[in-house]
Amino acid sequence: MRVATVDGLVTLFYDGSKELFNSQLEREWENEFAEYGQIDFGNWESWDLSNDCKQYLRERSSWEQIIVVEGVTMIPIFTFYNCANIQRVILSNTVIRVQYYAFKCCKSLVYMKLSINLEQIDDCAFEGCNLASVFLPPRCRFVGGWAFGHNHNLNIVSVAQDTEIGSGAFFRVKFLGKFPFHHSLYEWPQYYEHYEEIHTWMKNINNHEDYALHRACSSYQPLKEVIMSIIENKGIRAFKTENSIGITPSEYLKENPYTEVTEQDIIHDYLMKMMGEVV
Repeated sequence: MRVATVDGLVTLFYDGSKELFNSQLEREWENEFAEYGQIDFGNWESWDLSNDCKQYLRERSSWEQIIVVEGVTMIPIFTFYNCANIQRVILSNTVIRVQYYAFKCCKSLVYMKLSINLEQIDDCAFEGCNLASVFLPPRCRFVGGWAFGHNHNLNIVSVAQDTEIGSGAFFRVKFLGKFPFHHSLYEWPQYYEHYEEIHTWMKNINNHEDYALHRACSSYQPLKEVIMSIIENKGIRAFKTENSIGITPSEYLKENPYTEVTEQDIIHDYLMKMMGEVV
């Protein structure tokens, strides 16, 4: 593993050769946190911690970006747990599983690019992060309980119809405010009572014929040709038409880390074709 600065961020190139989580040092920190943390959290360097523990915490708090290199197939439990300064995570396409608590409480994490071959995300894997969008690959067949819970700004989720979603997987996220059947889903009893309805609703947000453009833009790897054909049929204004939860197709494109298609390019091509220009 190596550390370098990429795009202005301190970046760890994770190759799985070293176990990064140390349960003993974490326990030492948690014991001190119980005593000092509520009143003096930002001053942990002055706490009665061992030098090994302080060095461990300094290293984990220094990482701002994680790039998982080719060949890694799994992110083990707790690997990046509570690494509060990680902003971006990019998984290589060899990763097939993210285990329990792997990125839990990475509260600065706003951007995530998953593996196209990812098959499983375990319980609490990304709980308590700050993601705004989650585009799950078609191969992902299981999302564990609380996997994305408490990502309070999460407003866009794209998930395949046959993906199994555990209870609490999207508890207390922004787009649940648009769920049409209940108004108290920020409380656990109500969420748990309705979670099967919620997950069915999530999977079908863009299935209506009127939302063909949304479906194309929110797919895992949007194709410009498909998007263009829909716009040519429905007109360029379709790009500004909100779906049933108030999101426009262009917002899906903006949030999707897998698309190289831009709204500007599509509009340019569309206008050129309308004027009879060859694109």
